[in-house]
Amino acid sequence: MRMKKISLVVVLILAGFFTNDVVVHADDHKHEKYKEYKDYKDDDDDDDDENFYYDDEEEGETYYFQDAVSVKGTWNIWTRTVAADKEVLPFTSSQKVTFKVEGTNKELSFFVIPKDGEFFVPGKAVAQVLGAKATFYKASKILNIQHQKNELIYRAGTNVVYDNNVKTPSPAQAFYVNEELYVPISTITNGLGYIAEWQESNQTFVCQPIMN
Repeated sequence: MRMKKISLVVVLILAGFFTNDVVVHADDHKHEKYKEYKDYKDDDDDDDDENFYYDDEEEGETYYFQDAVSVKGTWNIWTRTVAADKEVLPFTSSQKVTFKVEGTNKELSFFVIPKDGEFFVPGKAVAQVLGAKATFYKASKILNIQHQKNELIYRAGTNVVYDNNVKTPSPAQAFYVNEELYVPISTITNGLGYIAEWQESNQTFVCQPIMN
């Protein structure tokens, strides 16, 4: 119990170090695009020696304020654009919540971190609850998620998601804290074909398939 409290304190303290700026600064390795993970292993996955490669591009791994659109951002809908304005979140302090997949017995409890007008959740854990295969490469802080024909790739410190190999804006930077890569909940749920709704009465995110 004491260790859980210590972990929570670490999450809250470290989350406070991240800025709330709309402009996202370029990655130190400007010409690297989430490439070659062959040396990065994850103890929970025996298939993590597979190589991934993405060609270099001239621009860095960022989307900037000048790319922003006038449509107001919503925490549970991934518009795949940079929003200049965002709706108010249902709650604004880090807290433990339940994440449940509607119509199944799949659920998970974790700490969610509200930041930059988004709800941040532990990407690997949420992906696995949604039935996806998730591999996290600690050395490069890269998370690779595969579910049926969908693939999402995140990297800490960027607001870029590779959505089925397409470089796509994320509404905010992913970040690494407490040995987890935290990502905006809209990107991971929508990217895997789901949408999350907040139920205040039982402090639960209920996730259901997006109807086409």
